[in-house]
Amino acid sequence: MNPSRTILHRVYRVGAMATAAVVLSSIAPASIAPASMAAPSATTDNSANDTCESAARLGRAPDQSDYTLADLRRIDRRLERTLARRSTGTTGGARFGLVLRIPVHAHVIDGNRTRGVSKRAVLRQLSILNNAYDGGQSQYNASTPFRFYLESFDRTRNQRWRTASMFDDADIQARRRLHQGGPDALNMYFSAPRSPNQDAVLGWSTTPWRAKRYPRIDGVTVNEQSLPGGDLAGYNRGDTAVHEVGHWLGLFHTFEGGCSPRNDRVEDTPASREPSLGCDLEKDTCEAEGLDPVRNFMNYSFDPCMNMFTQGQVARMTDNWLAYRTP
Repeated sequence: MNPSRTILHRVYRVGAMATAAVVLSSIAPASIAPASMAAPSATTDNSANDTCESAARLGRAPDQSDYTLADLRRIDRRLERTLARRSTGTTGGARFGLVLRIPVHAHVIDGNRTRGVSKRAVLRQLSILNNAYDGGQSQYNASTPFRFYLESFDRTRNQRWRTASMFDDADIQARRRLHQGGPDALNMYFSAPRSPNQDAVLGWSTTPWRAKRYPRIDGVTVNEQSLPGGDLAGYNRGDTAVHEVGHWLGLFHTFEGGCSPRNDRVEDTPASREPSLGCDLEKDTCEAEGLDPVRNFMNYSFDPCMNMFTQGQVARMTDNWLAYRTP
């Protein structure tokens, strides 16, 4: 397999969650708000080789960036070239306050004896998503131009699809069969995915620079128990979807690039050497200015902790939208 480092995911680990529970129990409720966590992903399907992560990191806690500095520079150069080619026309209006309404095609995958989430639960998740992308959850959260509305809802019964691993044969088959719309439409798959090591996977996402090359697998998978009120304690306020849609719109993890000057390619997210797996607000892993961005939606912290995007992240999401997801 020739991984191209273009997909990211979140893995639920009991050991990490037990540690987090201790950390969060000492924080006053008023000082925390929802969060997300992510980790690298993999595939065994050769047709998805250009959209996969290395399988080596599955089943263990993430401890480094998913992209090399060369990867980050290459992706930046491509973004700059693509934006330059598309600099004329009407798409630039997104830079000046226009709202971009994104249709969502929601695909709920039932098991043989298990029914997936309801349409009402999906609508509640979209409400959380819209609140986060409209600057809600905290006074520090920058508002984005993206708003999401339910365009379609379908339900499929298929046990293999329901527990599929990241971009394995079953997952590729499900996506190709269910996907709707073009690169400007968000396909969300709600299921109970497992990793090859049988970890409960919280979710994963494709990236915008691969959307037109691999249109039928573009989208976001979200573990149904990470939706508001789900059973994954610490991860059940709906911010797995917020995090994964951030990847779908082109954001890296905040710790990408480690302590290098441009780290995650966003100037106003402080550099960090590693992900935050709890809610240590004093964590500082780089000598650069600023504490680690523990509350940022694109870190690995837990739902009760994260509550913000930065203005720089908003600009990068908008640039990726204009470059890759506009008609």
